[in-house]
Amino acid sequence: MAEPISLRLTGHAAAFPATPDARDTLRRYLDDARARLRFDPDADEIVRDLESAIGDRLSTHDVLTGTQMTAILADLGPVGVAHSSPPRGRFLCRIQEKQWFGGICGGLSAYGDFSLDWTRTIALALLVFTGGLLAIPYLVLLFVLPVVPTFAEYERQRDSPAVA
Repeated sequence: MAEPISLRLTGHAAAFPATPDARDTLRRYLDDARARLRFDPDADEIVRDLESAIGDRLSTHDVLTGTQMTAILADLGPVGVAHSSPPRGRFLCRIQEKQWFGGICGGLSAYGDFSLDWTRTIALALLVFTGGLLAIPYLVLLFVLPVVPTFAEYERQRDSPAVA
């Protein structure tokens, strides 16, 4: 049997003796819980409550093994509901972060996963090449597209489940 280690869980002052296998099983469970709850604003509080509930069940064991930890976690069940709807995916928008004129190039670069500098260079070249006609669709997009404040926010919205 492996040398026992100490597990400390939220809501419990005492440490729980456990094998490394039990610790790894618990860590995988809590990591999975955080991943499933990543879009939930109360995710941290839910994980803390989970740790407390797990600690309540561990107080009856001497040295907890991986098999015992698996049984305890199976009794608790999976955390959160995996979203059945697919992620929203890419969408056209204007991004205010690093904008020059309206954020259209930022939105196009985020949509196509292009470099912002290259997107601006191509847009300026097309503006010159078309004799300024590109300004008309650019202005239409300026008034039609939704605004997203940052590139990070765009990625969060792109990866979050689609609203039904």
